[in-house]
Amino acid sequence: MHITQLEIDNFKSFTKKTKIPFYEGFSVISGPNGSGKSNIVDSILFVLALSGSRTLRAEKLTDLINLNSGKNTAEVTITLSDGTRIRRRIKRTASGYYSYNYLNDRLCKQADVTEYLSRFGIKPHGYNVVMQGDITRIIEMGDFERRKMIDEIAGVAEFDAKRDQALTELEVVRERIEREEMLLHELAVRLEELAVERKQALAYQGWQEKFNHFESCRAVAMLHEQEKELAALVRVIEEQNISLERVKSDKSHEENELSYLQADLADIDEQINQKSGSEYLKLIADLEEAKAQIRLSEQSITRFRKDKEGSLEAINRTFVDMKRSETRVGECSQSIRELGIDRTNLAMEAATARAQVENIESAIQLQSRDAEGARDELFSLMSLVDERKAKRSDILHQKDMLLERSRLRSSEKERLDERLRVISEDYNSRIAQRDECAREILAKKEEKETMDRDLSKIESGLFAKRSTLERVKEEYRGYEQEVMRLEAQQQARGESGGRAMEAVRGMDGVYGTVAQLGRTTPEYATALNVAAGSRIHYVVVENDQVATSAITFLKENKLGRMTFLPLTRLKPPALSPVEGEGILGYAVDMLEFDPRFRDAFRVVFGATVVVDSLSRARKLMGRYRMVTPDGELLERTGAMTGGSFKKVQKGFGTAVEDDIIRLRQKMASLESEIADLESAVKRGTDEIDARRRSRAETDQEIGRLAMREEEFSKQAETLEQERERIGEALALIAGEVKAGTTELAALEVTLDNTTDEINQIGKKIDSIKKRLEDTDIPALSEELEKKKREADDIERRLRNKESDIADLQRERQHFNARVEELKAENERIGARNSELDAEISAAHEQIESSKGEIARIEERQKEFSGELDNLRAKHTGVAEAIRESERHLLEFEAAM
Repeated sequence: MHITQLEIDNFKSFTKKTKIPFYEGFSVISGPNGSGKSNIVDSILFVLALSGSRTLRAEKLTDLINLNSGKNTAEVTITLSDGTRIRRRIKRTASGYYSYNYLNDRLCKQADVTEYLSRFGIKPHGYNVVMQGDITRIIEMGDFERRKMIDEIAGVAEFDAKRDQALTELEVVRERIEREEMLLHELAVRLEELAVERKQALAYQGWQEKFNHFESCRAVAMLHEQEKELAALVRVIEEQNISLERVKSDKSHEENELSYLQADLADIDEQINQKSGSEYLKLIADLEEAKAQIRLSEQSITRFRKDKEGSLEAINRTFVDMKRSETRVGECSQSIRELGIDRTNLAMEAATARAQVENIESAIQLQSRDAEGARDELFSLMSLVDERKAKRSDILHQKDMLLERSRLRSSEKERLDERLRVISEDYNSRIAQRDECAREILAKKEEKETMDRDLSKIESGLFAKRSTLERVKEEYRGYEQEVMRLEAQQQARGESGGRAMEAVRGMDGVYGTVAQLGRTTPEYATALNVAAGSRIHYVVVENDQVATSAITFLKENKLGRMTFLPLTRLKPPALSPVEGEGILGYAVDMLEFDPRFRDAFRVVFGATVVVDSLSRARKLMGRYRMVTPDGELLERTGAMTGGSFKKVQKGFGTAVEDDIIRLRQKMASLESEIADLESAVKRGTDEIDARRRSRAETDQEIGRLAMREEEFSKQAETLEQERERIGEALALIAGEVKAGTTELAALEVTLDNTTDEINQIGKKIDSIKKRLEDTDIPALSEELEKKKREADDIERRLRNKESDIADLQRERQHFNARVEELKAENERIGARNSELDAEISAAHEQIESSKGEIARIEERQKEFSGELDNLRAKHTGVAEAIRESERHLLEFEAAM
C-alpha cells in the first residue's frame, strides 16, 4: 500500500486547495528554499497523526492555519492505493480550536485512524517516516537499540507487545475473579440485611397510609391559608396598580424634565454657535490684523534704518567731498598769494623797464634835434604802435579770458549734463518703480478682494457644514435612542448550545438551529416562539450520519447534549386544509425559510394552527393544536397555557434584530459621515486660519508697497526739482556761451584789424629809421624798441599772472559754492534722518499700540475660550442628563 494523492487546503504556506499525485516507486519533491517542500511532509504527518505540533514546527495546531487567506480552517486529505481516504481538519475559534478526523468520509476519533494505520505497520513512533537526523541517530545507537528497531520494522516487536499485553490482561482477569468472589460474599451478607429491611418497609407502608391521611387534613388547612394569601395578593395587586400609577406619574415628570433638558441643550447649542460664529471669527481677524501691523511696522523700522544707514554713508561722502573742496579752496588761496607776490615783482620789473625806456627816449631826444620832424613822427608812430600793441594785448587777454570762461562753462556743462543724465535715469527708475508698486498694490488689492470673497464662501460653507454636522449628530442620537429602546425591550436570546453549538457548527453537513434558519414578522413572532417551545433550538443537519458524528463528538469532548433533525430521516405529519372562523393558517406557513428545510419546520410545528384570538380558539378546542398572536397555547388534549412573559420571547422575532441591525448600519454610516464632516470642519477651520494669515500678509505687503510707492514719489519729486535747477543752470550757460561766442567773434575781428594797423605802422617806422641811420637815433631806437619789447613782455607776464589769479579766484569761488552746496546737502540729509528717526519712533509706537491691542484681543479670546469651554461642559452635562432621562424613560416603559 502506498500514497496515491495528497490534497492540501489552507495548510501552512498552501493558501489555495492543492492536489499532489504520488505514483509507485520513488517520489522526489524538489524546489528552492522556502517553496514549501517541508510543509508537504508536515501535512502527511498531520493527517496521519504521526507527529505533534512541535514536531511540525508549530507552537500549537492553530499555527498550521494559513493567516493570509482569512479562513479559520485548515484541511489535509490523503488517498491510499487501496482507496482509503483519511481526512483531518482543524478549526480556530475564539476560545481555542477543534480537530476533526474522517476515515473514508466518516467522522471518527484520532485513535481510530491510528489503529487503522497500525494494521499496516504505520505507527506514530515507528520508522515509516525517516526525518532529518534519524540516519545519524541510527548509526550512533547501540546494538540493543538497533536490534529493537529491527524488530519493530520486521513486526516481531508487535508480537512481543501483544504477548506482554495478553499477560497483563490475564493478570487483570485474575484480579477481577478475586474481586467477584469478594462481591458474592458481600451480596450474601446484603441479602440477609434486605430481609430485615423488608420488614421495616412493611411497617413503613402502614405508617405512610396514616401519613397520607394527615397530609390531606393539612392540605385542607393549607387551602384556607392559600385563600388568605389570595386576598393578600389582591391587595398586593392593588398596591402594584397604585405603584404603576406612580410610575406613570414619574414617567410624565421625567418626560417634562427631558423636554426642559432638550430645550436647555438647544439653547446651549445656539449660544455655542453664536460664540464660535462671526464675532469669534472677527476677533481672530482683528488679532491677525494687529500681528500683521506689528510685522509691517518692524519691516518699516528695518527699511528706515537701512535708509538712515544709506543717508549716513551719503553724509560721510559729502563730508569727504566738502573736505576736498575746502582743501582745494585753501590751495587756490595759497596759489593766489604766491601769484600776488609774483605780480608785485613783475610790476616792479615793469616800472624799471618803463624807466629805462624813458631814459632811452631822453637820449634820442638829445640826438634828434636836427631830425626833429622825423623823430617826432617816429615817436608818434612808435607811440601809436605801442597803443596798438597794448590794444592787441588787451584783446588777446580778453580772448584768453573768454576762452577760459568757455572752458569752465564747457566743463560745468559736461558736469551738469552728466548729472542731468544720472538724475533722468534715477527719475525714470523711480517713476518705473513707483508705477510697478502701484500695479503691485492694485494686483494685491484685487487678490485681497478675491481672498475676501473666497473667505466669505469658505466661512459660509463651514457654517453650513457645522449645521449639517449638528443635524447629522441629532439624527445619530435619534437612531441611538431607538436602538436603546429596542434593546431595552429585547432580552437575552436564550439559545442552548454555547461551546457545543460553536463546535458543531464547524462540522460538515450542519446547517444551524431552527431559530437561525427561519424568519417571521414581529406580528407572529411571539405565537411561533411559543408554538415551537424548546424545539426552536433543535439543530438541522444533512443526514443521520452527520447527527451521529456530532453526538459522538459532543460525548467525547463532554460538551453537553443537543437534539438534531436529519433531513433524510424526518417524517413530518400530513397537513390537511384547515377551516374555521378566526384561523389564520398553519404556523409553519407563517415562516420564511429555505424550501429544503420545510420538513424540519413541519416536524417542529406539526399541525399547529394560528388563531386570531383566545375566544375563537376556545370554540375550536379539541380539533387543533392552536396558538394565538399573544402567545396563548391550546393543546388538542384541552390544556391551555398563557399569561404574561417575564421577559420578551426570542427566536423567530428576528425582525427586531433586523431593525437593530438596520439602525446600527445607519448609525455606522452616520458615524462615517460625522467623521467626514468633523474632518471637513477642521480642514475648513485650518483653511480659514491660513487664508486669514495670507490676507494679513497681503495687507502687510500692500502697506509695504504703499510706503515704497510714497518713498519713490518723494525721491522722484526731489529729482525733478534738482533736474529743473540743472535745466535752469544749463539754460544760463547756453546764454553765456552764445554771448561769449559773439564777443569772441568781435574780438577776433578787432584783433585782426589791430594787427593790420600794427603792421602798417611798423612799415612806416622802418622807413623813418632808414632816414635816421646816420645818427645814433637808430641804435637808440633799436635799444628803445628792445626795452619796450622787454617792458611789453613783462606787462604780458604781469597780465598772465593777473589772469591766473583771476582763474584761481574763480576756481576758489566755485569750490566755495561747492562747499555751500555740500553743506546744504548735509543739512537736507540730516533733515531726512530726523524724519526717519521720527518715523522709526512712530513705528515703535505703532508696535506698542498693536501689542496692547493684541493683549486686549487675547484677553478677550481667553474670555471667549473660557465661555466656550463652560458652554461645552454644560452641553456635555445636559446631554448626559438627557441620556440618563431617556434611560429612565425606557426603564419606566419596561416597568409598565
